[in-house]
Amino acid sequence: MRLAVLLITVALLACVPGVNAQTADREVYIYRGAPIAQSGITLGSWGSGQAVEYSDSTRVLTGSKSIKITTQGLYAGARIDFAQPVTLFSDGIDPSRYIVFAFYFDDVQTIDPAAQNPVYSYEVEPYTIPKVTTVRFVFVSEGGKSVEVEEPTNPIDPEDNWCRVAVPLAKFRSAAENGGEFRLKRLLIFTDIPNSFYLGEIKLVTDKSPIKVDALPSQVVVIYDEVILQAKADGGVASLSYSWDFDASNGIQEELTGPIGRYIYTKGGDYTVTLTVKDVDGIKQPVTVTTTISVNE
Repeated sequence: MRLAVLLITVALLACVPGVNAQTADREVYIYRGAPIAQSGITLGSWGSGQAVEYSDSTRVLTGSKSIKITTQGLYAGARIDFAQPVTLFSDGIDPSRYIVFAFYFDDVQTIDPAAQNPVYSYEVEPYTIPKVTTVRFVFVSEGGKSVEVEEPTNPIDPEDNWCRVAVPLAKFRSAAENGGEFRLKRLLIFTDIPNSFYLGEIKLVTDKSPIKVDALPSQVVVIYDEVILQAKADGGVASLSYSWDFDASNGIQEELTGPIGRYIYTKGGDYTVTLTVKDVDGIKQPVTVTTTISVNE
């Protein structure tokens, strides 16, 4: 019975903003859709932006509320203040620890790689991304130090239609205080284009998983046929970047970026295509895979 009570007490303390939010590998929620009056946070504006509580269940991830954020660019957006500062870390930085945000974007676009080339309709899959490409965060500590981070948005999760954006705590190294801690007092959120979207949750997680990249299929084509390859990679919570080189014989160069590789060969031969997948924050080791494209005259 004492053990059960202890476990319940620890679980409850993990959700209290004033309690150390970095404990081993535990997933800890900073905001999880509770009413603002119960969350110990205050919403406001920064410049001409805004943050307000929102109740429509279609834009709520968990709990009963979300936060509607309106931005006017990278320097006008939402302000979230914490009555009790959230201790993101207190004994130095664990580089595998991240603060993860779940956003719901109404302004999205679907990328269909095979739209203009139906030959590949069974080999590449459409995916949806926000029109917002960059989220800018400013984390302000209780002691007044700030950390500014810009992170790319990621494809929309098809299982729940939310987009996750993760910030590694390694980005806080220069702002650590009192021998290695950061107590979050204020959070500012902006985007690269004017937009209104919804914040469903904020949580701290540990992610030690490496980047994994699926093998690329080989292809046989004729000259002037378009080659389409789709990168399928898993970086855990990390945001990934994709770099393509379509002919290794002249050196590995970045000839195209993004999860879709498209190329037209004008000479016959066998070509080695190289895909390099990286963590945009440089925390995880990059992974490179290759395939062969045989081009017939």
